[in-house]
Amino acid sequence: MFQSAKYYIFVDMRKNLFLSIIVLLATNFASIVFAEDSADSFFMQGNDNYTAGKYGDAINSYKKALNLSPGNAYIYYNMGNAYSNSGMYGDAIKCFNAAIENGLVDASIYFNLGNAYNSQGETVEAVGAYKRAVKLDPNDAATLHNLAMAYSTLGDLENAVKCYESAIKINPDDAGSHYNLGNIYSQMDDETAAIQCYAKTVKINPYYEKAYCNMGVSYSNLGDEDHAIDCYQKAIEVNPRYARAHYNLGISFLHRNLKDKAENCFTKVVELTPYDISAFIKIANAYGEMGKQDKQIECMKRAADLGDEDCAKWLKDKGVK
Repeated sequence: MFQSAKYYIFVDMRKNLFLSIIVLLATNFASIVFAEDSADSFFMQGNDNYTAGKYGDAINSYKKALNLSPGNAYIYYNMGNAYSNSGMYGDAIKCFNAAIENGLVDASIYFNLGNAYNSQGETVEAVGAYKRAVKLDPNDAATLHNLAMAYSTLGDLENAVKCYESAIKINPDDAGSHYNLGNIYSQMDDETAAIQCYAKTVKINPYYEKAYCNMGVSYSNLGDEDHAIDCYQKAIEVNPRYARAHYNLGISFLHRNLKDKAENCFTKVVELTPYDISAFIKIANAYGEMGKQDKQIECMKRAADLGDEDCAKWLKDKGVK
């Protein structure tokens, strides 16, 4: 059941999703024609509430405007943005599609529609929306970045690479795109290319601890523990409470047979993540490889106490009370 100790790569690409929200103000669109003057007033009131972060009030104002100006694409669009910021992505999708059906064809609306689909976990639909946005504006790096992330979620790594590379050509100083591209290359077992991407990431942002950590994993996978240790230590220098870097550093020390240093790292992980079941299991596996059965059992007990049934069964099978 339990795997041997291994490195912990941090792949958190969804958090790098660009979530730009564009609000169309009535003053910027003199061509908007409302059914009655009061619709204009409710629309502007909605925009004011939106800008103030009062998204529920904004939605109510847009609904009143829409009642007086049915089928108005711009009202649907702004209401969709308000729904998105409220986490009501299903309603946002309906509004964005209504705006499109009523004649609003713009790259930004497909971009925001893609984000809403993505937040709903409807990745195939997100890809379709992002592709429409790219067709309308092929030079928008944020859309290409998000499309790459969606392709990655679907397991289409080749298209993900193409989109990240295109995004980077447009915006070469975007650390997030370099980082995510590195993660893709690592998934494709091209660790050399991954290292190059992570190196570009930290050159742009020297405080990107996850990039240092993942670069360490790539070096470790290539058997270069010296460079791996340097990367993990750099990640810890940037963020001393970065438990994953401490864990990976411990594994590298273990592979170098520096067991005391490895144990110090694992002790630090436990200190930083006292309620992380997976951390205790990983460290238990590492202690097992070190031949430290007492420490292994201690970690398994901690995981069992936190509710892990598999660990409880492992302890029972070992005759440990």
